[in-house]
Amino acid sequence: MPPSPETSTALLDTPLAEMEVFIPELVENYAEEKNKYEYRFLCPHAGQFMCKLTNLMFEMEGKGEVLYRIVSWDSCFLDGLDQMEPAGPLYSIDCHEGSICHLHLPRCETCSDVVEFTVAHVTGGNVEIIQPLKVTNTHVIIDIEGLSLFGLLRALLYKGYSIKAQVLLFYKKIIGTHRMSKLHIHLLPQNVPVEEVQKQHECNTYIETSSKCTLTTGKKYQPYCTNTDHNYVFQPKVEEFECDYGPNYHPTFEVLFNSDVDKVTLGLLDENDQVVWEPRMVLLTGSEATSPKTDTTGADFVDQHREKLIQRVSSVMEIADYLKSKNMISDEMYNDINVGSTPYKQMRLLYRSLESGGRVVKAEVYKILKEKEPFLVDELESG
Repeated sequence: MPPSPETSTALLDTPLAEMEVFIPELVENYAEEKNKYEYRFLCPHAGQFMCKLTNLMFEMEGKGEVLYRIVSWDSCFLDGLDQMEPAGPLYSIDCHEGSICHLHLPRCETCSDVVEFTVAHVTGGNVEIIQPLKVTNTHVIIDIEGLSLFGLLRALLYKGYSIKAQVLLFYKKIIGTHRMSKLHIHLLPQNVPVEEVQKQHECNTYIETSSKCTLTTGKKYQPYCTNTDHNYVFQPKVEEFECDYGPNYHPTFEVLFNSDVDKVTLGLLDENDQVVWEPRMVLLTGSEATSPKTDTTGADFVDQHREKLIQRVSSVMEIADYLKSKNMISDEMYNDINVGSTPYKQMRLLYRSLESGGRVVKAEVYKILKEKEPFLVDELESG
C-alpha cells in the first residue's frame, strides 16, 4: 500500500538531526557470483535512516529488513539515454515487507543548480526515468513503490563540472623483490563507498587518511611527493579525471618505490599547479590489508561444533547482547533468545538468528566465545 500524503510529507521533511545513522550488516548472497556480499539493515520502526557506509538514506513506514548492494552499470541500461550519464553507483534494493516510501540517493556535485538529475529505475531490463521529488545539497530524493535497481543520472549539459571527490590509497610490497613497493592512488567521486573499492583490492593494504577534495571532470591532475630521500616513480605523471562508478575501480596513479619506505608526504595538483589535495604524511607501515568482508575465520568452527556449543555454552545472553549492540540481530530475535528458560534453549534460538546472519555474524560469535568460553573453544579445536 502506498504511503498516505500525510505520512510521506512528514518523513520527507524529517530534520537531519532526527535522522538515525546505522552500520549495516554484511551478509553472504550465494545467488550472486560476482558480488557474494550484500548490505543488510534491520529497521526497527518508522523513520529516516542513513547507511554509514554508502550514505544511502531510507525513509521507512515501519519496521522491515532491507537488503541492498552495488551492481555494475550495464551498457544496455544506458542505451537510448545519450544525453545522460551515471552520477552515482547503481543499487540493487530489496525490502521484503515493502515499507520503504522514499529513497535518498547520495550525490557529489558541488552545484545542484547547474546539474540536472533524474533516476534510472531498472526492472527486467527496462529502464524507467524517475523525476526527483527533491534535490538537497547531499541527496536526490525519489518516491518509490516497486523495488529493483536504482541509479542516479546526470544530464550532459556541461563537459566539466566540479564534484566532491576522494583520494583513496592502497599499498603493497612487491613479491620477489628485496625492497620495492607500490602505492596505488585512486581518484573517485565521494559517493563511491570505500568498502566497494576495498572489495576489489583485498590483497593490498588500505591506507586510511583524510581523503576529501574537490575535482573537476575532464581536468588533468598530477600527484607529487615531497620526500627527497627515497627513489620513487609516478606512472602516469598526469591523468585526466573521470567519474568511475566501478565495478573494477582501477587506480588512477601508481607510485613505485625502489627502497624501504615507511612514510611519504603526498599531495595532488591540478593542471595549473594549484594544490587540490593538501600534502599530508602517509604512513605505509604498521597496518594490515583490510577487507569489508570482515574476517570470517571461526564461522566454520561455529557450524562444525553446533551441537556441542548448544549443549555447553552458558554465556548466551552476553553473546546476544554483543550482537544486538552491533545490529547483527533484530530486537525480535534478541527478545526470543532472552525469554528462553535455559542456556540450552537460548543457544538453539541464537543459532536460528545465525543462519540468517551468515558467516560474518558467526565469525563474531566465535570471537566472543574465545573471550567468554576460552577453555571450551580450546577443547573443541584440539579435537
